[in-house]
Amino acid sequence: MLSQPASTDLRPDMTTAEFKQAIKSLDLFLQENIFQSAINDTLNKRSQFFDSLLCLLWQALELDNNHISLNAVGGYGRQTLHPFSDIDICIIHDGQLSATDGAKVSGFLTQLWDIGLDLGHAVRSLDDTFQACKDDVTIATSLLEIRHLYGNTDHQQIVLEALYGQDLWQSQAFFNAKLSEQQERHAKAQGTSFSIEPNLKTSPGGIRDIQTLTWVARKHFGVASMQSLRRFGFLTNDEYSELMECQHFLFRVRFALHQAAQRSENRLLLQHQAEVAKLMGFGDGMPNGESGNIAIEKMMRQLFRAMKRIGELNKILMAYFQREIIPQLNPDIIPINDNFEIVDQYIHVRDETVFIDRTQIMALFEFIAIHHDKIIGITAETLRSLRQVRRRLMGDLQDFQRCREQFKAIFNHPQGMGLAITLMHQHGILASYLPQWREVVGQMQFDLFHAYTVDEHTHKVLKNIYAYGKDIKTLDKDLALAADIYQKMSSKSTLLFGALFHDLAKGRGGDHSELGAVDANMFAIFHGLKVSQQKLISWLVENHLLMSITSQRMDIYDPEVVNSFAKKVGTLTRLDALYCLTIADIQATNDDLWNDWKASLLKDLYFITRKALRGGFENVLQIRTLVREHKQEALNLLNADEATTVAIKTLWKRLPIAFFSNAEAEDIARYTQAILLHNQTPVADGEYNTLILLDDAVVKGCSDVFVYTKDRHGLFVKLFNTLAALRISVKQAQIARTKDGYVVEAFKVLDFDEKPITSVQRRKQVMNKLHQVLDNDVTLPKKRESRRHQSFDNQPSIEFLYSRKSTRTLVNVSALDTSEFMEQIASAFRTLDLNIHSATISTVGERADNVFSISNKQDQQLTAEEQQQLSVELVNAITG
Repeated sequence: MLSQPASTDLRPDMTTAEFKQAIKSLDLFLQENIFQSAINDTLNKRSQFFDSLLCLLWQALELDNNHISLNAVGGYGRQTLHPFSDIDICIIHDGQLSATDGAKVSGFLTQLWDIGLDLGHAVRSLDDTFQACKDDVTIATSLLEIRHLYGNTDHQQIVLEALYGQDLWQSQAFFNAKLSEQQERHAKAQGTSFSIEPNLKTSPGGIRDIQTLTWVARKHFGVASMQSLRRFGFLTNDEYSELMECQHFLFRVRFALHQAAQRSENRLLLQHQAEVAKLMGFGDGMPNGESGNIAIEKMMRQLFRAMKRIGELNKILMAYFQREIIPQLNPDIIPINDNFEIVDQYIHVRDETVFIDRTQIMALFEFIAIHHDKIIGITAETLRSLRQVRRRLMGDLQDFQRCREQFKAIFNHPQGMGLAITLMHQHGILASYLPQWREVVGQMQFDLFHAYTVDEHTHKVLKNIYAYGKDIKTLDKDLALAADIYQKMSSKSTLLFGALFHDLAKGRGGDHSELGAVDANMFAIFHGLKVSQQKLISWLVENHLLMSITSQRMDIYDPEVVNSFAKKVGTLTRLDALYCLTIADIQATNDDLWNDWKASLLKDLYFITRKALRGGFENVLQIRTLVREHKQEALNLLNADEATTVAIKTLWKRLPIAFFSNAEAEDIARYTQAILLHNQTPVADGEYNTLILLDDAVVKGCSDVFVYTKDRHGLFVKLFNTLAALRISVKQAQIARTKDGYVVEAFKVLDFDEKPITSVQRRKQVMNKLHQVLDNDVTLPKKRESRRHQSFDNQPSIEFLYSRKSTRTLVNVSALDTSEFMEQIASAFRTLDLNIHSATISTVGERADNVFSISNKQDQQLTAEEQQQLSVELVNAITG
């Protein structure tokens, strides 16, 4: 270890400012030399510095050190002190603390706060310390790591002896408390550390999982460290080395995270990942311009793999501890065959050499599926044997014909995607079977859209499809149709194999859908699947984004859109499988992504396409027939006299077909009546007198905001920005211009909680704000940018989509979801004098993904030259 600079030396006569400077000098020295020492040495060095500082100030108190002691506890007691970690201390005294000594101790604590330390402290008598330990397992846990700093040297040993004994906490009760804490912690993280912003401390496989092992070992075995467990036979030398290697990596990441955040932070937030990767050296040696996201993804991949290994070792050791601390005298044993049995609901190998026959690895998981109602996990001995043979695997498990048959059997079994697939994922068997899976373990994408690593996302997709097999009555209404379709499928495994491969080609460069389709086809051939299965699996992988893109970007009530989509799908079998996969995929991508609006769009597209496929492509639902039906139903609801009917039909002639195809008859009647009544009120020159409707109606999972007003410069942007300022997200917008200079704009929206606007008060607030902005030209406050968005480059993507309408061009504009993005896009349209006819707007992670239907000033499609001009204008407007 390097020698510390003189600026970190401590003296009794130092002022508060000088103490602060010494701390700052130490942290700067440690940060600059982080790669010169083992991380444990760095953390110990920091801890030792604060030992010296606290002892120096304590000596000045002139206390009777025979009756009082200063002790480090918690992380400080372990001597693993990160840059912004709390300094946890416990001051223990014999009997009653005198008023004089109490004042001195209070002054000592005040001095520490003045220096700027984040202090966790307790001042207790020995008796109070014992009682606090009895009352609170967290206090007892902290004191298991007590370390004497100054004063009475016996207090540390007295406390440890009491804790190691059975009076304060019995071993069984302590173990159960720690196990319960861990289970609750993991449940909060949804059982995975493979999320975009993992918590280094509390996520599964985090630092707390190692600490839990240490605490249980200290309490029950009285050992000082994990290293001592090796002599008890619970931990092999290789496992100990692996655990320490993973812990050291997590410590380095946490140290860098504290530096990047400049505070005590355990969650690796997106906004800090680039700086942490840089501090960890992951961008070193890369060519300029390649070190950003690549460095982050490399760091995160290594982090996720370390946490996975910690999680597995934690599971093994906690199982051993449980058996040792809470022994089962008469275990319930159910024989399966000569190699396996079930012991107290855990599958167990009867002989540790079983896995020499590699096919027995797959047999283990096949039995978990078959005996799903009797098994909740794998025994520690079996996991250890599995880990050892996994390391020695030469090639892939799928090289064995028998393993291929077993793998198919697991996917064909009704319970195969239950516990069996989860354990195969958790314990690296999917990676040992599929080289494509191995390549994506721990692979993340640096964006706000994909909340999980590729392997964890794929696992979640398989679990979502597995849920379709449950009783439909127990599922959310959004899943009922998918469940009904899935349960009627003759070959469910075909869909599951498509789901398995749909994202496994990510990270290779190129189109992952196309590359994945090739892999999936080779897999299907190699595994002897039927030709029809081979084709469907490959098609599903190549087109797994088709339905979500069509439903969210295109007007699915346009006959030409449906016709094009139906032709790409081709058969009802493909449509059924694609619908089920699309829903499972969206729900597994991000917990906040799924809502009633998306469910409604997908369901409508499914039924429209289903009818089209049954009736032939030339008879695509006959939208015009639907429009005529809607108009007639609306007329019946309005029950108008002859003169009013004429006025209604005159109004309707000015409105586009989408107004009638996208709305129900009741809404058409309501909007029509409101416009006619509104038009009876004279509007003075210079006034707008805007009609705004927002009631309690919920259409396709969204609230409807309906606006009828005089057309004017920037109207659409004002509407959009006003709703955005109110934290209302626009999912779709239809814009129609009348011949007399009015505009009808219909927005489908969701409130800040991604639900329709149900509160009367909230609806009034929205309408009042819209009136203020549109009629009184009130200026909106600027939307504050998300700190998360500051981590991303705003590089727009412009794509012109195919449109069969001779008068319309479809353009997809994807850009960072900033407060100005809609204004930037609209300004580009204005520069070229283009008309906006409709917009489909969705937020995909940190990006806004928008599809606009536009035309040029001649109300025609844009020419190739105009498209090129628009691309340039959009990029310039968005990037500045």
